[in-house]
This record gives sequence, structure tokens and C-alpha cells, in this order.
Amino acid sequence: MDACDMVGFHIEDYCLNFIDCCSRRLGCRVDRNKMLVEIAGRTVHVKALPIGIPYDRFVELAETTPKFLKISDSEKIILGVDRLDYTKGWGDCFSRPVVPLTPSPLGASSAFNAYMDCPNALIVHPFRGGSFHVPVRGLVHRIRAFERLLEKHPEYEEKVTLLQICVPSRTDVREYQQLKEEMDQIVGRINGRFSRPNWSPIRYIYGGVTQEQLAAFYRDSAVALVTPLRDGMNLVAKEFVACQIGEPGVLIVSPFAGAGGMMHEALLVNPYEINEAANTIHRALQMPLDERELRMKQLRQREKLMDVNHWMNSFLATMGAVRSSDEHDPLSNQMTLTLDDFDQYLSSHIDEECKLSLILDYDGTLAHLTSHPDLAIMPGETKRVLERLSNMHDVNIAIISGRSLENVKELVGLEQLTYAGSHGIEILHPDGTKFVHPVPYEYSEKLKELAKVLKKKASNDGAWVEQKGALVTFHYRETPLDRRDSVVMRAAEIFKKAGFEPHHGHMALEAKPPLKWDQGRASLHILRTTFGADWLERVRVVYAGNEGAMMALQGIACTFRVDSSPTVKTAANFRLAGPDAVLTMLRWIEKQMNKRSARIVRSPRLTRSPRPTRSPLMKKKDQDPLDFMHAEFSFDEDEDSATGVVNNSPRRFLNAKTNLNSVPKSSKRESLKV
Repeated sequence: MDACDMVGFHIEDYCLNFIDCCSRRLGCRVDRNKMLVEIAGRTVHVKALPIGIPYDRFVELAETTPKFLKISDSEKIILGVDRLDYTKGWGDCFSRPVVPLTPSPLGASSAFNAYMDCPNALIVHPFRGGSFHVPVRGLVHRIRAFERLLEKHPEYEEKVTLLQICVPSRTDVREYQQLKEEMDQIVGRINGRFSRPNWSPIRYIYGGVTQEQLAAFYRDSAVALVTPLRDGMNLVAKEFVACQIGEPGVLIVSPFAGAGGMMHEALLVNPYEINEAANTIHRALQMPLDERELRMKQLRQREKLMDVNHWMNSFLATMGAVRSSDEHDPLSNQMTLTLDDFDQYLSSHIDEECKLSLILDYDGTLAHLTSHPDLAIMPGETKRVLERLSNMHDVNIAIISGRSLENVKELVGLEQLTYAGSHGIEILHPDGTKFVHPVPYEYSEKLKELAKVLKKKASNDGAWVEQKGALVTFHYRETPLDRRDSVVMRAAEIFKKAGFEPHHGHMALEAKPPLKWDQGRASLHILRTTFGADWLERVRVVYAGNEGAMMALQGIACTFRVDSSPTVKTAANFRLAGPDAVLTMLRWIEKQMNKRSARIVRSPRLTRSPRPTRSPLMKKKDQDPLDFMHAEFSFDEDEDSATGVVNNSPRRFLNAKTNLNSVPKSSKRESLKV
């Protein structure tokens, strides 16, 4: 549906449901006020366009069709017309047959013919639909409400009859067969309970009826029950109103049908409330003539004005197919990303207390993709915003990339950041602490051999090989389109013969070491070593980049897939179109962090940071001066030879140089005096 320029729904509630679905499931940017959805750089317009009926045609049928029901003058008919099915989850457009129309300004006769060719269809342009079904018809509830009416008001016996028409649907499906059996049983039970020699309370027709018969039933009924548990628009309510040419009847509709939100003069009833439904039917049967005339007059005027021709013209006018040359294009409004959009994305994620960790990819996220990696330069404004953020004591920034560690650090050029190269195999913290994930020696030798073979046999037609740390990348973005497939196939064969599984990137094939290590694992490692094992309680994480870290960070970070393609499947919370959108996000984060009150500046390595202590002037009289000195530098020692992390902390320095902890207090004082 998002491939269309405009999507129409019956009522505004359905529009908002669709917009929310696009936001939650696809991560699209949305504007609920203007009803816009942005996907892949396109703007999809969403509009409420309630369908109408060929009003004049039904009036004509009601005027010319003879009477089919043989009832006495004192007997009243309550009418229900439905398909016996489990229907209509997202409205009529998903359950009715769809008649697609070409985008041309159809006249009134064309719209009418399309309706009459498929009277139970929804005519849609340009969407071609399927069907979507949930058990929401409500036939059983309606029958039970009528039974309750007879129990509470026995005076209606032999005076009121329920005519229920059920059109068969999907008779080969077991659930529908069970539904028919349930209907047969409940109708038989009620008729057996209340029937008289010359009267049965329910006339149950299981089968189709002609349009002439249906128009006669509409015309001769005193009450119409349109009470689904959930429905789209429900044209039965509109058709009943059009055929009320004599003494007016009463329309009862469910608020869960689209008609319930438009036909305000009808009586509304919750079909789940059996007693309430019975009372509403009683009210309709007892309604005085002047009230019935007033309600029906308003209903008929609205349906005559908003018939199927009006609906078709409004649909095409919204598409811009019937506008004059000097009119404004109704679909010209486009969504532009603003800071306010991130109020929706991030305001509930970033609070006033927790630290913030930004983990960002480089190529395609901070810098635009280019024909050659050396040309991918980060915009100056992006660098300035990153620098200001890195100077905030509550913000820690990590740049993670498939480039080598030295290359990504050189391109970004900021000292206060954590850098991760080769998809996280190499990590460098701002304090100089470096982590290198062990790579088997034999892999390094095989990697060198792979690079040689690729350069010799596949580096032609614009393709070339890049060696970056523990990775080898074969680029083919400059290869002509007509030769690209053959070049990629030849390179992939070389990868496999060398014992590597080629990983597909953006216009590139990549050889990665056989490690259970990726950008996701590297991101978690950065968070743990930077903020401590309990970081999840104290740190909010925002990640923007490719799919490499999405699964690992799912549920514990707010993630943005930076890619303009709507066809790429992602586990991210939201999508951003490119580096310009990422810059807007960084500006929003800077704005939010600037709102925080000034605090005591601490080290970005939170687990190494001491709690604020008393000033020496405020310490207790009996406190040893050297004890205070040691407290100021009491960092946790962190030396993990298994992971290759080495940290030269102040505490280790003191212990190594002076070993003051092993000196008696008296000796400490003497040392201080000296």
C-alpha cells in the first residue's frame, strides 16, 4: 500500500490506525495531523473517503419493486442482512471484492456501472486489494438480543418478526461450517421456544436474494439492525435508508462499523451488550412517527448528497486527476524531517538522569556513500555537532565501522571518541585503552592470499580490492551495469575457493574472519567496558547505522536503520534516509542534553570514576591526609589478559611506585613531612 501516492480509507479512525501501523511496524516517519507517511524518500498521503451507494438506483428499485413479504398490517419486520462469514477486519476494502480503476477522471455513469457490475464490491483507485478476515460479524449476538426482547416484552409475540438474510460465504472452510451450524441451532431453539401456529419469531434465509427482493425488504421493514462487532463501512445501512420511501423506519447501527461514525441520526448500540441491544430495539419499535420522520429525512439527505458518484469524484480530486491547471496539486505536500520528529522517536528514551551513549556507523551514516571510500568525508557541521556532544559529561560517543581503526579515526578526527574498526575487531578508547579481538594466524595468511588472487583475477572493469585490517573488501560500485553480475559472480567464486563466505555490503563483497563477533557484540563490549557491568541501569543507548548491530541491541537501545530503501528488512525501531537525517537527530540530541542542569564533571569511563568526596578543608579532624589522597584515586583495577584490555589507572600507579598501602600510618606521615 505504501507504493501508492495516496491511500483512502472509509473513516478517519482507519486512517490513523494505518498511520500508526506504518510508524510501529515499518519505522516510517508520520504526520498524524496532515495524515502523511514518509517511506523511501516518498510521501504517501492518507485520506478519509467514505464510500457511497448509487442512491437514485435504490430509490428507483424501491418505487418499482412489488411486495414480497406477506405480513399483516399490524406486523412489523426487523431486518438483518449479512454474509455468513468471519469478515471485515480493516474495513470493506479488505473483505469486499475490489474493482480497480485506472487513474482517469471517470464520469458518473462509469462509477455507477462499476458499482452495479459488482454490487458487493468496493471500487478502489489505485490500490488492488485482497482480503483480511477476523471473527467479528456479530450474528449470534443479534439473534440473542432479539430473544432477550421477546423475553422482556412478550407483547411483541405475533407482532414482530426478525427477517435475517445470510448469504453463504466460504462454505468449504471448517470454521464457516461451524458458524452455520451454530446459527441453525440458535434459530431453531428460539423458534421452537416462541413459535405459534401462525407465527414464527425468526425468518431465516440462508442464500442469496436479488437486488429487487432486497430493495423490497429494505422498504417494508420497520427496523434495520446493522450491528457487527467490527466492520468497515457497511453499505447495508445506506441501502436501507435509500429505500425508505414510505412510512419511515428506524436504523440501528453499531459504533464499531464505519457507518456508525457517520450516520448520526441512527440509534447506536453496543452489540456486546445484549440487554442494551434489546432495549434499543424496543425503543425503535415504539418510536413516534414525527421522530422517525425527522431522523430518516436527515439520513436520506446525506446519503443522496454523498452517493457513489460523489465518492468517486472526491477520490479522483484528491488524486489530482480532475483538477484544473491553475489549481494546487493536492499531493504536492511533502514531509521534511525536523527536530520535532525526534520528539516522537527519542523523547521517551532519553531521560533527565541517565548517561547517553551514541553508537554510530560511519559510511552511509555520518558520511554519504561515494564512488570511492577515500571520498567519503563527513560534513563539517556533523563534525562540529559531534565535537560539542563529546564535550558533554553525560554523553559518550563511539564510531564503529568496517574500515580499519586508523582510517576511521583519521576521517573523524576527534580525540574524545571511542573508535572501533574492522566491524569492532579493533577498539580504541579515548584514554588509550585498546582492545583487539584475537584472529587465528592461519586466517591472516589466507586473507593475504585472497587479496592477491582478487587483484589478479577480478580487479578489472572498475572493480578493485581494499585491504583494511582484518578484512578484505572487493568493491564493484564503479563496474558498468551490464558487466556487474558477471564480475560479482567471478569474485564470489574466488571467495569460496579461498574458504571465505562472501558477505554482501553496499556494492561490495567482504571477507570477514571466522569469529562470533560483529558490530552488535562490539557495541555491547564498548558499553560494558565504558560504563561497567551494570550499564543498562544507568545508560541510554542510541544506535544509528546498518543492520550489523540491530539484533544485538534490540530492546536495549533505540535503533535507527540508515538506508533510503523501503525493501530492506530491518530489526531497527525507526528508519532514517541518510546522513542528513542523522545530523538532524544529533542536533535534537544536543538540544535535549543542553537542557540538563550543570553537574559535577566526571570521567567518561564511569566505572573508573570516584564518587565526589569532601573537600580537604571539610574533612574530619582525625582523617589521615594520605587516606584522603588515596580515596581521590581509588579507581577499580581492570586488567583482563583474556580480552587484551590494559588500563593504567592512577591506583595502579600509586601502588607500583610507592606501595603506600603497605606502609604503616606513622611512616606515611613521615613521608608526607619529607
